[in-house]
Amino acid sequence: MKEYVLAISGSISLLCVAAIGGIIFITVWKVLLQMPVFKGGTAMIVALCVSLLSIIGLSTLVAGGDGLREVNGNGGRTGGNLDFILLLYAVLGIAILLLLLLKCIAKIFRSEKVKRHLEETKRGETEQRYQLENTSETHEESNEEAHIRK
Repeated sequence: MKEYVLAISGSISLLCVAAIGGIIFITVWKVLLQMPVFKGGTAMIVALCVSLLSIIGLSTLVAGGDGLREVNGNGGRTGGNLDFILLLYAVLGIAILLLLLLKCIAKIFRSEKVKRHLEETKRGETEQRYQLENTSETHEESNEEAHIRK
């Protein structure tokens, strides 16, 4: 049973990593397409590199990077500069994922509030129009009465 759980958890974690990589890739690719410097295949290649580096950085940050770094004879890990560069890409990946999550949450919770606000605004505009029509009608009547009196 333990081996079965470990086998399934490996495939589920691989699926999660692929999904996160896909999300980061699509987000970075869409942003790069809006820049005039990156056109066509260049944007796709840069997005692929950034997403792969983000996945490697995230796995290094979360899992301790045991599978990505070599362990020297003393038990210490090597790769000081590489760790610093991967940390930046890991932060980029986390920021992209958190911003997309916050955007989805805001969209879900804001929808009812926006609908209520639009209804209140519509009601307020109708009342203001009615008041303006009444004041303009009374103003026109007073002008007509002034003309008749002369």
